[in-house]
Amino acid sequence: MGKIRTVEIIVRGDIIEKNIILTLAEKLKTSRLRADFSSSIAVPPFLMAVEKRYPSIAVLYGTVDLEDIFQFKALIEDVCSEENCSMVSFTEL
Repeated sequence: MGKIRTVEIIVRGDIIEKNIILTLAEKLKTSRLRADFSSSIAVPPFLMAVEKRYPSIAVLYGTVDLEDIFQFKALIEDVCSEENCSMVSFTEL
């Protein structure tokens, strides 16, 4: 790997219900990108969230090779558009 960058990505939507993190991980595994991520998911009070369709938020901390950073961002944007969620931010730390 070349120069490694750390990025913070915030995704908002039905993270748990649509299993967006697993979808992203599977797409990343099949791609040839040199990247990985960890995640934390914040869910509003679960019963109320399901009943009223409140979105949850996932904060992803990724490590990505500098050469692959734009393709990594595009991969996340593609997953978000497919799963009807939104990428709130993509910040290089």
